[in-house]
Amino acid sequence: MRWRETVAVLIVLLCGTCGMAQRRVTPVQPVPSGVPETQPTEMDRTNVVERTDDKGNVVLVDTLSGKEFVDTLAVVPKTAKMQYPLWNAVTVGVNIWDPIMRILGQQYGGADIWAELSLHNRYKPVIEFGLSAAKITPDDMNYTFKSSLAPYFKLGMNYNIFYNSNSNYQFNVGLRYAFTTYSYEVVDVTVDEGYWNEPSHFSLPSVRSTAGWLEIVAGVKVLIAKPISLGWNIKYCAKLHESAAPYGEPMYIPGFGKRKNPLSVSFSVMYTLELNGKIDEHAEAEKKASAAAD
Repeated sequence: MRWRETVAVLIVLLCGTCGMAQRRVTPVQPVPSGVPETQPTEMDRTNVVERTDDKGNVVLVDTLSGKEFVDTLAVVPKTAKMQYPLWNAVTVGVNIWDPIMRILGQQYGGADIWAELSLHNRYKPVIEFGLSAAKITPDDMNYTFKSSLAPYFKLGMNYNIFYNSNSNYQFNVGLRYAFTTYSYEVVDVTVDEGYWNEPSHFSLPSVRSTAGWLEIVAGVKVLIAKPISLGWNIKYCAKLHESAAPYGEPMYIPGFGKRKNPLSVSFSVMYTLELNGKIDEHAEAEKKASAAAD
């Protein structure tokens, strides 16, 4: 009969183990609002369901009593809380730096307009279009470089480092791919004739060219009076591809600037149309709680 007693003991132990598994206990802390002052330190999870609150906590809901507790043992992945909605704003800007510099005597430049879509006040796809021309006579040189008015295009993305701060004041970094197609020529090339002591003049034929480059951008945006803002950008340009140059490399590329100077600046006047304002965290919490209750 000893074997029967052994089997009976094993059955009792097995049933006890199953009962304990069904009564898994977890230390909990009360949900900050809407719960009684006295809370249990352990909980029978037989009648418990889980949900996630607006702060990312795992909340245990006792279906019998309706009481809710935060599960302190649950591992919740930390995510960056976005304080602005996905479709946040649209901004249109005009770069007035080059027109001002042309008025002051700069021999090259043009004007451009750009548009930016703000996603969460953080990610900002940008598209830009501009026109530029040049007529440059270098100091102590015997020629003039001319580039006719030509278009350029830029496509890229900005990233607002202060995305959860006041959207009226931003610090953006970004990348652009830029492309242009244009024509240029070298005119009024002067050659001195030593024997007759009379200079001669000639010009090189016009050349069609294309160029593509990468821009690294950093800048600020400051609200002046809604909806108008002003902003500075500093840009570093690196050429990616360019057409072959039969008479030497052009000294100026529309949208890029002077070949030997990869750094440039822009100053823009901006108009911002807000699509959705800052997220009301209290309203969002109430909305999510209501949806969970349903």
